[in-house]
Amino acid sequence: MKRRVVEFFAGIGLVRLGLGPDYEVSYANDNDDKKRTMYIDAFGKSGDDEAWDGRSIHKIAGAEIPKAELWTASFPCNDLSIAGAWRGIKAGPESSAFFAVTRLLRESRELPRVLLFENVLGFLMRDAGADLRHALQDLNDLGYAVDVFTLDAAWWTPQSRKRLFIVGTLGEGASSFWSSTPSRIRPSAITEFIERHDLVWNIRDLPEPPVPTARLKEIVQELPGNDPHWWERTRADYLFSQFSDRHRAQAEAMIGGSEDTYATVFRRVRKGRSMAELRTDGIAGCLRTPRGGSGRQILFRGGRGRYDVRLLTARECARLQGVPDDYPINVGLTQALFGFGDAVCVPGIRWIADHYLSPVLTEMDAMVTESVDA
Repeated sequence: MKRRVVEFFAGIGLVRLGLGPDYEVSYANDNDDKKRTMYIDAFGKSGDDEAWDGRSIHKIAGAEIPKAELWTASFPCNDLSIAGAWRGIKAGPESSAFFAVTRLLRESRELPRVLLFENVLGFLMRDAGADLRHALQDLNDLGYAVDVFTLDAAWWTPQSRKRLFIVGTLGEGASSFWSSTPSRIRPSAITEFIERHDLVWNIRDLPEPPVPTARLKEIVQELPGNDPHWWERTRADYLFSQFSDRHRAQAEAMIGGSEDTYATVFRRVRKGRSMAELRTDGIAGCLRTPRGGSGRQILFRGGRGRYDVRLLTARECARLQGVPDDYPINVGLTQALFGFGDAVCVPGIRWIADHYLSPVLTEMDAMVTESVDA
């Protein structure tokens, strides 16, 4: 039997995609109509239209939410980053939506057994961890033991994208494991946070994540030289002129190669000047939404004595998030970038489902069966 899921801040459905066939979304909430278009295109059943709630989460009552074993929430990160001026989870108008989820939990007819939250690492660092502690305490007050860990999309796809995950398990749920030895999943910043805070923890022993092997060239679409995605020469040369001496030397080394190689470029303001920064390690930078143009990651191709420049395509952005090519993209580039830039890495979510969520839920089922038999 499939596990029932309620997802908040559903976006374009990549959490749903990552959870896989053992889970069934019975309710999805997001007030972005453009993302809803991509979500319905991807999952396409008439029932998904009925399950989608496009209201603000602040206007929903907990009694309206159907029963489910799992709730997920990739709530807004705006106020937990430098870009959002570090306003924080309590004062920030966007990230404070976390507490809209806990309000719905308090109002719900039946608490889900497991919760999964996702956000940026700033959630851990902001106000020396006070924001994260406050959020976890709120979950404790609802009866959830908590766990915290981090995953990087680069462990599965060629994108540097570190994210913080919180799992809440209702009651005893699963055996508690704790090791103060830092690991890739729980680096020292997390282990030190756990040791400092007297919360109801339920730390699960997890396997080592994959060793990164994916490289940028694997997600690149081979577009012909006359494809309109490629920039005309004047524009490409202007970007080249924005490289520092170090990045220009890296670009020239690529150009001098016997075959085409790929790198990504971000524009940044350094000392009041717009600069282009080249990344040549085979990993793309973190996908972002294109607010103000800053999120538009640029692809640089060099080799055989020449170079070419263009933006990453929507399909390439999808691949950086581990989205299979049968996921439909029927919207323009800007809308697609908003969708994928605000989303999660699909194989990372699948890893969490396989190694955390499904085992915990299975253990909970066994505990219920044992109590009934007794």
